[in-house]
Amino acid sequence: MEYLPYHYLLSTVGHAGHLKYHDVSTGILLTQFPTHLGSPTSMAQNPHSAIIHLGHANGTMTLWSPNMTTPHVKLLAHRGPVTGIAVDASEGSAGRYVATCGMEGRVKIWDGRMWGKEVRSWAVRNTPTSLSYSGRGMLAVGGKSGVTVYRDLTSSESNSELAKMPQPYLNLPLPALSARSTKFCPYDDLLCVGHQKGISSLLVPGSGEANFDSNEADVYETYTRRRERNVRGVLEKIRPELITMDVNLLGTVAEDKGGETFAEREARSFRQLGRMERLRKEGQLGEGLGGEAPQSDEEEDEVDEVVEGRADKGKKKMRYVPF
Repeated sequence: MEYLPYHYLLSTVGHAGHLKYHDVSTGILLTQFPTHLGSPTSMAQNPHSAIIHLGHANGTMTLWSPNMTTPHVKLLAHRGPVTGIAVDASEGSAGRYVATCGMEGRVKIWDGRMWGKEVRSWAVRNTPTSLSYSGRGMLAVGGKSGVTVYRDLTSSESNSELAKMPQPYLNLPLPALSARSTKFCPYDDLLCVGHQKGISSLLVPGSGEANFDSNEADVYETYTRRRERNVRGVLEKIRPELITMDVNLLGTVAEDKGGETFAEREARSFRQLGRMERLRKEGQLGEGLGGEAPQSDEEEDEVDEVVEGRADKGKKKMRYVPF
């Protein structure tokens, strides 16, 4: 289950493999369509583009939106079931990087601009079960017997360093337990881990974004301000038709449909004029009739004779000379 706060949509998927979008502001079912890939094993959303990522048991990851009945992207990410998906929503990534983990024991990072090859891939000792990105781009990998936190996974400019296994930043050991879910607290350096015996927490210095926007998420807002923000959000909610893969597509002008030049505009307006207007603009009508437009059919025929007579004067007649 994923909630899209700017669109007021609740996205759900069940064991039958049907993805549904519910409009919580009106209480109606917006759309539903089958994935045809069985029961999904993981689910995540891109907070920048509102695209839903689904991981399936055959190792496939698909990207969905309510505007299409087929996935935007269908990618074979792992050799086993996809156990976890996380989207990097930090300022440097802006939803570009996506991390996935599979039951075969590997964690992969993908670039949304090129889905053909992973940016980074490494194997972990314990089978990964969940992933989570922090506000500063740190990745928490939860699995059996503990949680590992990594940082600076995509900031290196050297390809040789990206090919190496990253060094852990922090570890949270959980003996005889399996991390079912991991989640970073927003605007705070705190990581929460859910397992069979409850919840454990880990302080991760530098993981939270300290400079928050009070217009988007105010941690000190009152009940009255929160109620006003909810009402304003319903009135200004984004339509589901505007959900696209490319967030920079909306609000731009197509390059192949630019403005016309002055000469092109004048030529187009001249072709749209009538015959008499074109003659008057070229100066041929005013010479013979004093610049006055014809008022009847007889005057128009007279103008035609004048124009045709001038055209005949310019032609040279050939004489036939017998041999």
